[in-house]
Amino acid sequence: MTRKLALILSVLSVAGCATLEGPDVSNSAAYCTPENAFRLGTQSKAYFGGCPKDTENAFLTSVERGRALWPTPPQVWPYYSRMAELEKQLVAADNEADRERLRTRLRDAEWWAVQIINSPGTYSNFN
Repeated sequence: MTRKLALILSVLSVAGCATLEGPDVSNSAAYCTPENAFRLGTQSKAYFGGCPKDTENAFLTSVERGRALWPTPPQVWPYYSRMAELEKQLVAADNEADRERLRTRLRDAEWWAVQIINSPGTYSNFN
């Protein structure tokens, strides 16, 4: 997929899924798609669980592809790595207490990634 096509698909997926914040009973079919996961990845968002088990691996793969679409400053790389590791642990967690602990850590890593990406000074020497 060319970068231009990926950008167009990302914009189209944002238009179709812009109001989906997380999976629930009413929107699971729309939220838990690789296209939505890709969109979330382009926004440096994390996956906090909630999709059917049979869709999670494809979902996480698409999140990773979305995160890799745009050039990112080196400062965000450790947070992306942490998010990917925490997402995998969340999928593998056996109980809700562990999942909630992982979600807390994941929210923190996501917050920092988004702050770094959106900081006006972050790209000053990068682009």
